[in-house]
Amino acid sequence: MRKKELFWLIGTLGLVLLALLWIFGIDGLTLDAVTDINVYDTYFVVAKIHLIALITTLMFFGVYLIRMLGRNFKNLTVNLIFMVSDITLIVVFTFLISLVNAVREVPSASEYASLSGGMVENAGNGWNNAYYILGAIQLILILLLTVSGIKTGLNYKRNE
Repeated sequence: MRKKELFWLIGTLGLVLLALLWIFGIDGLTLDAVTDINVYDTYFVVAKIHLIALITTLMFFGVYLIRMLGRNFKNLTVNLIFMVSDITLIVVFTFLISLVNAVREVPSASEYASLSGGMVENAGNGWNNAYYILGAIQLILILLLTVSGIKTGLNYKRNE
């Protein structure tokens, strides 16, 4: 890794740290800090370390996506850091999709199927939209990973 890449990596880490301090404060960066998310009558208690990992991944993804596209996939180190952040973001979105899927299947009102075997639909449930949007974002992330992997492989073979 060249000095320029090391400076970009340290700069991105510094930017992430400043953003986390601004969002959570110094007390929010402890390992036992939690946050509550209220969905209907249920509270999801999430450790802030998970939110820190999400914010860190999103910032690395954004910075290195811009750098990778700006350099036209020519810098191997930038491409590899982007692909690692993209894979991490795909894993995070897989968790979010499963969480939204669990919430969207809870009907907001009691509806009973008829005795003739009718089906109950969750029509009007706003979580359905979130489920499909997260799925589309994850598909875009997978496509970005595929394109960057192919372009990196082609450029790496040319350099050898």
